[in-house]
Amino acid sequence: MSRYGSSRRRNQNRAAMMIVVVSALCMTALMVLFFTMAMKQNTEPKLPTADTAAGTVTAEADDPADTEPAQQGTAADIAVDVPPAPPATEAVTTAAPVTTEAPPKETEAPKTPVTPDVIPTVYDEALLAEVALPEGTAPDGYVDRLVFYGDSTTHGMKAYKVFGSRDTKQVWTPTSGTLALFRAATDLVWDPNSQSELSLADLCKSVKPEYLIVTLGVNGVAMMDETWFKTDYQGIINIIEQNSPDTKLILQSIYPVARSYEKQQSINNTKIQTANQWIVQIAKANGLPYLNTYAALVGDDGYLPESYQNGDGMHFNEVGFAAVMDYVKSHPLT
Repeated sequence: MSRYGSSRRRNQNRAAMMIVVVSALCMTALMVLFFTMAMKQNTEPKLPTADTAAGTVTAEADDPADTEPAQQGTAADIAVDVPPAPPATEAVTTAAPVTTEAPPKETEAPKTPVTPDVIPTVYDEALLAEVALPEGTAPDGYVDRLVFYGDSTTHGMKAYKVFGSRDTKQVWTPTSGTLALFRAATDLVWDPNSQSELSLADLCKSVKPEYLIVTLGVNGVAMMDETWFKTDYQGIINIIEQNSPDTKLILQSIYPVARSYEKQQSINNTKIQTANQWIVQIAKANGLPYLNTYAALVGDDGYLPESYQNGDGMHFNEVGFAAVMDYVKSHPLT
């Protein structure tokens, strides 16, 4: 074999090997390309279909704990600028959302102060002058002949021994110590003479006092209108006059309350003055005298002085009752 022939075979072998190597490289490149394309196809987001764009495969949950994690590739993930689809024909009921904050608390409109700086006077001065007992000098023994009939503001006369003893016969009140105008006609009153409870009619018939001072209405001003108040007050007058016609009857004003009284939304001096005006009108209609103690018990601000009350702003202490009796003595019925 010549050297030329041998060289030719070597060249042919080299060419064959090169073809094999190139073919292998091409096959490898093609396999890498196909693998890459396959991977890209699996990881690329799917375009929304007609159903997903319409919103049928997506739903909102009220509580994240009630739903599975959202799938990738939904219309909500890639079409964020697409307006929401119209609602479905059937409403989907979901649980109420969990609130993390309390709803805002409703606030009430500020209330008008119940204790203004000054309480104005509301009396009809001309009518008051017709029935109010004038200032004068009490005859000897006048106070000893008086009987006070009334509510808890009168009952305190026993506690503070205004007439010398808790067992005084000059104070008529129920054993409970309180008496509302709207129950006065039926509630029993303690009779210190017989040591028993009697109706007002029986007590008047039994004792027949010379003078009887009526002090009622403070409990009624919280709820009673003018007609109700006047009707029940007139009923008391009728009972007394029918059962003790010779008794000299005096209608006394309701006492004022102090600024410290806590229930002024229900009972305050404006309401009390209005009720006192009704009592003045009742006195006028019945030809009876009116004892205007209220005027002597209020300060310049229109309130009962704090030094007159026993701690609750309504009921008197010994100083308050001394002021009451001073007025009674200086404005006698003669």
